[in-house]
Parts: sequence; C-alpha cells; structure tokens
Amino acid sequence: MSDFSPARALAAELHCVLDRIEPAGWSDDRAREVRARVASVQGHLALLVSESGGGQAGPLSALTELDAAISAAMPEGASAGASAEWVRFSHQIHPAYEALLRAVAPEAASARTLRPTNYARNVFHMIGATTVLFVIHLLPNRASLIAMAASVTLPAWAVEYARRSNPRLNDWMMWLFGPVAHAHERFRANSATWYATAMTVLALVAPVPAAMLGVAVLGFGDPFAAIIGRRFGRTPIIAGRTLEGSLAFVLFAWLAGIAMLLRFWPDEPNRVIVALVAAVCGALAELFSGDLDDNLTIPLGAAFGATAAMWFSGYLG
Repeated sequence: MSDFSPARALAAELHCVLDRIEPAGWSDDRAREVRARVASVQGHLALLVSESGGGQAGPLSALTELDAAISAAMPEGASAGASAEWVRFSHQIHPAYEALLRAVAPEAASARTLRPTNYARNVFHMIGATTVLFVIHLLPNRASLIAMAASVTLPAWAVEYARRSNPRLNDWMMWLFGPVAHAHERFRANSATWYATAMTVLALVAPVPAAMLGVAVLGFGDPFAAIIGRRFGRTPIIAGRTLEGSLAFVLFAWLAGIAMLLRFWPDEPNRVIVALVAAVCGALAELFSGDLDDNLTIPLGAAFGATAAMWFSGYLG
C-alpha cells in the first residue's frame, strides 16, 4: 500500500463515527446512525484489506487489527442500541484506530486523536490535584518542592523510554492504567508524565502560590470543560473545543483557584482577580496547545498568568 490516501480516508470516516458515540444525547436514532456508519467503515475496510495483500506490513497489520477489533466489539442482540454497549465498543476499538492513524497518517495523529468521555479520568484529575496541593503546602521550602517534582518526573520519563522499547511493558502499563488512560497514550508520552514535567518547571521558576494555582486550574478546569463541553457543547471554536466547554473551564478553574488561595494563601488580597487570570490563561493554553499535551501547557500557562497578576497587584513585591 504505497498510496495511503484510502486508509487515511477510512481513518477520517471512523473518526467521525467514534466522535458520535457519546452517552450524552444518545437515542435509538443515534444508535441506528452509528450502526449504519460502522457498517460502511467495515465495507471500506474489507475492500482495503483485500487490495493490500502485498502491501507494507505496518499499514496492512493495522487494517487487519482494526477489522478484527470492530467485528469482535460490535454490539449485537437486544442491547444493540444501548449507549453503554456502544461506549464499550468505542473503547475497545480505540487502540486499533490509533494504531491505524499512526501507520498511515502520523503527521495528523495529534489532530485526529480522540478523547472520549471518561468520568473515572475526570475524578482522578480532581483527586490528584487536591492531593498535590496539600503535599506542596506541607513541604518546608522550594528545595524540597524541586526534589519532589524531580523524583517523580525523572522516573516517569525513564518508564516512557522503557515502554517504547518493550511492548510487553507498554501493554501492561496500558492495562494497569486502562480506566484512566486514553488510547493514544499507548503511542505517546502519557499525560501524567507531562504533568510531572510541568510541575518540575514550575518548582524551578514559579512562585509557589502561582504553581499551586497551575495545579488547581488543571485539576478542576480541564475535567469540567470535558464534561460540560461534551454534554452541552454546541458552538465549536478551535481544535475540537467548544465555547461552552471553554466557559466551563474558566468558571470551575476560577472557583477552584479562589478556594485554593483562601485555604493556603489567605493573605493574597486580590485572589478573585488572580484566580480569574490564571483560569483564563489556562483555558487559552488548552485551546492553543496544538501538538503539545495540555497537561503540560495548562499548568504552565495558568501559573505564569497568575505570576503576572500577582506581580501587578503588588503581592510579589
């Protein structure tokens, strides 16, 4: 398969199908639409597999893997129209979709990557942020903050390197973190590694209250943006984001930032404005992350915005 165009078109078609599989707004009509579109994908997939018998091993392997995954996961019987069954179907074929995307269109992989609804991941985000905030508050000085961040970041990158060279380790890691992982993280550095990297940068250069605002903004703005955006998002703006999701990001990140400052930095006199600046900067960082992971860009953007706001308010002297 020297010409990847048909396979790329198939990946784009499947992307549209998977994007329609969301619990919010599910109906019998949606189920029938999705089933018809999956059948169309299967037809095109069968044709591509039959035509690429002597093609390159990577794309052909990805096509056959996807074909098998769709056949095995397709809802049947009385539950064929249930949203839970189609969500399960989506989760099961996501790894094969990501593998195909990287085999035939690696330059477009980040743009076509999907992030389906994952409430476990949303809750994990918020619990993790709360835990990190209390740990930072208990640390005695900046040196200990730097040491803590580095002690997480360096092993995280070592694991990233190891799982790239050891497929069995990669499979085990994806199984272990399956409930909170995205399928594309099988092929890319996972979000937790980027989060730890952001914390190391902030530990080195940002004021501690600003670094903590970066944690709060990511931990609460990002999950609520995902939940609200997928449920109520109707106005697309950029990079698959919606206006409703971005407004939810700003609102919940702002409230989380105010709560964090009240709890840990009550002497900040302009906490409402500082938290709002951090929330807006975090939301903008999410929108314009491009190929960068937003678990890196959001805390950095929020913390640097908060630093500027604190400096202008006179809090940082």
